[in-house]
Parts: sequence; C-alpha cells; structure tokens
Amino acid sequence: MAEGVARRAADRRLPRADRLQRRRRAVFQGRHLSRQRAGADGGAVPRRQDRHAAAMTAPTEAAVAGAAPALCVFTRSWRSSGAGLFAQSLVDGLLAEGAQVTFVCPPVEDARFERARAGLRRIRPPRERTGRPSRPAKVVASLARMIGGAIGVLRARATCREVIVTIPDPLLFAVPMLALLRLTGARILFVAHDPLPHAWALPARWRRWEIAAHGACYRLASEVVVLSEPSRERLLAAFPTLRVPVSVIDHGVFLMGDPVPMPGSGMLLAFGTVRSNKGVLSAIEGTALAARAGQPVRLVIAGGPHRDEADYVAQCRAAAQAAGAAVDLRLGYVEDAVLERLIAECDALLMPYDDFHSQSGVAILAASNARPIIATRAGGIATLIDEGMPAVVLPRPASADDVAQGIAAFLATPAAVWRERADDYRAVMMERRSWPAIARRYIALARQVAQAERLRG
Repeated sequence: MAEGVARRAADRRLPRADRLQRRRRAVFQGRHLSRQRAGADGGAVPRRQDRHAAAMTAPTEAAVAGAAPALCVFTRSWRSSGAGLFAQSLVDGLLAEGAQVTFVCPPVEDARFERARAGLRRIRPPRERTGRPSRPAKVVASLARMIGGAIGVLRARATCREVIVTIPDPLLFAVPMLALLRLTGARILFVAHDPLPHAWALPARWRRWEIAAHGACYRLASEVVVLSEPSRERLLAAFPTLRVPVSVIDHGVFLMGDPVPMPGSGMLLAFGTVRSNKGVLSAIEGTALAARAGQPVRLVIAGGPHRDEADYVAQCRAAAQAAGAAVDLRLGYVEDAVLERLIAECDALLMPYDDFHSQSGVAILAASNARPIIATRAGGIATLIDEGMPAVVLPRPASADDVAQGIAAFLATPAAVWRERADDYRAVMMERRSWPAIARRYIALARQVAQAERLRG
C-alpha cells in the first residue's frame, strides 16, 4: 500500500501529458492481462487486444507485422533542403517500408523526389513565386499554394485516414485545415520541428494569440511528434494543459553523395539560416581571434539571412569584413551541389548554438557525411554527442573566446583521429537514423494511434 501511495505521488510530479500517456498504457496493459487470465481459464482472448498491447509496449516491432497503412504526408516546404528535405526523405522511407503514401506538397526542387515510385500518389499544389515578383503576384501565388494544399489534403483524406503534417501553411490556414480534417475523422500526427517559433510572426501585443494558435495545432492532433527530448520538454512547459500524447522520433540522415574523407584543410563550415540563436556572430569573432593567434583556420558561412533579424545580419556582415581572409560570409540560398562541395572541403561544422531546443538538421548533416562538430550541447545536439558523435563541446552561451579555444582544441587533435571517429559514428547514424528506420517508427505510431482510437470507440 505504501508503495502504491509513493508511486501515485511520483506520478503527480510528472507533466500532465506524461501522466495521461502512462495511465493510457496501464489501462491497455491491464485489459490485456485480464484477457490473458480469461484465456487461461478457458475463455477466448481477442486478438485485437493482444495486438494493441504489443503496439503500446514495442511499437517498432509492431511496425514490421502486417500490411503497412495508407498514409498522407503534407507539407508546404518544397525546397530539397532543411524541412523540405525532411518531408521528402520521410516519404522515401515510408515507401521503402511498403506504405501507400499520398504526398501533398508543391513540386519539389530535386527531381529525384518527383520520380514515379510504387505506392506513391502525388498531389501538387502550386508553388509560391520565387525571385523578385511584384507584391500582388507574390500574394496571389502564396494564396494559391495555401488553398491548393488544403484542397489536396482533403482529396487525400478520401483514401488516407492517417495524416502526417510537417511544416504546414501559416496558422491562419493551418488551424482551420486541421480542424476540418479532424471533423472528417482523420488521425493527425503533427510533427513539431520547433515547439515555439524562433521568430514570431505577429507584434508583441498579439503574442498570446499566436501562442494560442500554435497550441490549437497541437490540440487538434491525435499525436504530436518532436525530434528531440529537449523539444518535448519545451513543448510541455509551454503548453502544460496539453492532453495530446507527445512522442519523440529522431531526425533521419541527410546524405550529400558518397562521404569524402575529412581533408585536414583547416576549413570550418557554418551552414544554415543566419540568425542570432545560431551564434553566427560569435563564430565569426571567435574564428578571427583564433586566426590572429596563429591557428591555421578559415570559416565559411553559407546560408540565407533571417528576414526578421536584419540588424543581427548587419552585425555579422561587419564582423566578417573585419575578420578579413579568416571568414568568408556567403549570404543566400545554398544549392545542393554547392553544399555537397562545401561538406567535402570542410574539416568540421561550427555550431555555437544557444536558445535552441529541436534536433539540429545541420548536426545530422555533419554526422551523416562523416564530419565532426565544434558545438554547444543545445537541443538535440546533446543526444548525438552522448551517442558518440565526435565533437569539441562549447559552453552555452559561447563567447568569441570560447569559440577560439574550441577551434584550438579541435586543431590540436590530428585530422586522422577525427576522421576515424567521424567514420565510426557515421556507421551508427546509418543504422539508427536511416529513413526506412525512421519510417518504421512513424508507421508504428500511426498503428498505435489507430488502435487506441478503435478501443476507445
């Protein structure tokens, strides 16, 4: 009895979503055990209950058994990088696992992901306009994409009940679309890359309404998926009354051709959107300090400027200019061929991140292509480092001096040692985070959600 009281007290200290998920599992497992006892007494054991208990306790094994479900994957992101590449690679993994997939997304950048494949049905809303169109043309094209995306998902609902949503349209369109999907009986797996945005879309006086809209997206889901445990903790802290279960499924690998051995060139790469929480200014200033101290280092920064941080980007420009030949700042979208070349030429990726909670696609990119990192333990990067990813760990927040010391520590270790460690960890990545392996977990979760709903009904 005392043990039960202590266990209930410990349960009360857990986040609400954790308590609900634990109770749900206990109920299902209790039903399963009672059915087993009935079977031992001569009664029949319903097979559906057996399958559900197995799915709750070992979802990755459940993914292997039986026919793969019909799934819809929806995203607005058509670039074959970052969040767009995430969705395109996930579709590839689902197809490799035998799933029937309806992919609702504008025509994607990389033709490889547009080829016809067994099990794939493609619905293509129009893209928004790129380049320098007039403002009216840009608005019309964006509206066409949003409306086309919503219509496409509703078309897909005719054949798919499970819908994976990753990077939907802006909240004004996303919330009604998700609500309409739920009214049709859809089961939504909502992938939250960032539980709260890096930069807010509305002025500060409207902040609570914007937060509420993000919360509405999560509450309309059947299950929320995040890419790291820190993301899960941040989401539950931001929305403590959330009743929807939150699962962690890892980010899959990002491959840039066949891996090229680390060259030992002294070149470091900082890749991705230039914004303050990625510590780009500290990276520039720290590299300049290291170069002035005699370290044979050069930093290439490649990525687009964040539209809401123009002042920060201007500071980065000025610091890069002051650093001279030690820093090469290349602002703008990075094509795949250029990124592949940059990865091949660099020794490591520099990532002095702060106020970052999701899994890092850049860290995944580094590990997938046999490159070490000089980084803080921000967000999901800590998980990779704990798994054995080769890294020089920086403090958080990382100052320019911290970055300079990290660079010196990296260069003090022979390139051959880093090369061997990076190759070893790449093998771990390919085993744990190949897209078919990630897809199996989504398939298992879709089954689990479907079975839970059937039992409630």
